[in-house]
Amino acid sequence: MNAAEITNGLIGAWRIATRDERAKHCFDLSTAGAARSFTALLLSVPILFFSGTASWRIAQSEFDLTGDMSFGLFITAEIVSTFIYWGLFLAAMMRVAQALSLRQHYVAWLITYNWGSLLTAIAFALPLIPYSLGIYSAQVAVMLALPALILLAWYRWQIAREVLGADKGAAAAILVFDFVLSISVDQVIGMIFLPGVGSTIG
Repeated sequence: MNAAEITNGLIGAWRIATRDERAKHCFDLSTAGAARSFTALLLSVPILFFSGTASWRIAQSEFDLTGDMSFGLFITAEIVSTFIYWGLFLAAMMRVAQALSLRQHYVAWLITYNWGSLLTAIAFALPLIPYSLGIYSAQVAVMLALPALILLAWYRWQIAREVLGADKGAAAAILVFDFVLSISVDQVIGMIFLPGVGSTIG
């Protein structure tokens, strides 16, 4: 893995989001490329740490949601939840692709999913930088983070339709499953790491 492949992965993810047909030229769609795309998960860890830290500050100082929980448990729950969700979703989507007779497109979907997850993690973190610097309030940070959630949903719709090849109904079902799985993992990890809270923040 080198800087050029990371840059291409992020550019490709952005081009998919903007429906730019040049996106397909940005990814190495080989088996080796699929293995290297998991670098996106490793690269997302410091970004998740930053976003989790900002979320902790917002929850603690602005909304009084953290109670007596420690920062260490909070950030651990955030990162562990992300890793477990990521693994479960990729594994589940292998079965979904097989059930839809789209198994031949799974590797390409996995690669674009991984790089897109890094792109959306960056997009979510960007509005939190000025907040962390004291430039604007938590409420403004939360409001400005909402477009990142829209980008996330739009991106995953695009790769379900254009890369995996799912029809509109199947793509919508995948998005719903994605959302439910994410919330469920957050709830379970929250109950384990953050008793009395029930879920992680962010």
